[in-house]
Amino acid sequence: MGYWKDIVLGGWSLIEGMKVTGRALFKPVVTVQYPRKRLEMSPAYRGHIEFKIFPETGTHGCIACGTCQRVCPSNVIKVQGVKAHARSGKIATHYVIDFTRCSLCGLCVESCPTQTLKFSTEFELAGDSRWDGVVDLVLRMEESRS
Repeated sequence: MGYWKDIVLGGWSLIEGMKVTGRALFKPVVTVQYPRKRLEMSPAYRGHIEFKIFPETGTHGCIACGTCQRVCPSNVIKVQGVKAHARSGKIATHYVIDFTRCSLCGLCVESCPTQTLKFSTEFELAGDSRWDGVVDLVLRMEESRS
């Protein structure tokens, strides 16, 4: 009796599987052939942080105050700046962030007093080694402009 029961259950399982496959054949495709085709990213997507470029000055507005460095819970931001003149404000010369340890919490973006940080829409930030994730945002912004 067990032999015939196994045959009936196996046949029924085959019919159920073919029904699932048949339904999937007529549904629209939900995957894309990456990297040949790319999806449009949602405006709500939060990628890594980067500098905004202000059109009035043509550069970032980071004053190297270090607020983002202090509020970062992962302690992955290092900011250095210089004063051009004794009475002028600081300008960031190096803004180094370790994206391999960044949790993308957004506290640095929210705490920036000059609103110079923003989330990018880039999702392909990958590298061959761990050190490829350590990025100087000032240098990266200058390279992207040239």
